[in-house]
Amino acid sequence: MNNSRKKVLIIDDDQDLLEMYGHKFRAEGFKVEKAENGAWGLKRIKEGGFDLVLLDMSMPAMNGLEMLKTVQGEKKIKDNVKIIALSNTALDEEIREMKNCGADLCFVKIKVTPGEVCSEAMKLLSKN
Repeated sequence: MNNSRKKVLIIDDDQDLLEMYGHKFRAEGFKVEKAENGAWGLKRIKEGGFDLVLLDMSMPAMNGLEMLKTVQGEKKIKDNVKIIALSNTALDEEIREMKNCGADLCFVKIKVTPGEVCSEAMKLLSKN
């Protein structure tokens, strides 16, 4: 799949993770943009143009679950953007809630590498 036209927004308050995921997705040909908190990330999503959002669940200004619930209510966004939720400690019920609120995929950060997330993202995007 040609990712050169695919645009990903990475929303995370951890600068190291922003850089790590940004580097991996750029290496795979994605155009990468970043937001360092949920409120700024939501503003960027509403501006449009993203194929994929990597969303940290634990952030200041607006957490990932609050953002998912907001996006869920906006059909234009929900129908056009795939969302991968990244959690530090997702329990089964938390993963169910993230998926119920619109996350397409959910991963626990310490159990997955940026390469694995990128690979799953490409599979997710190729389904369209």
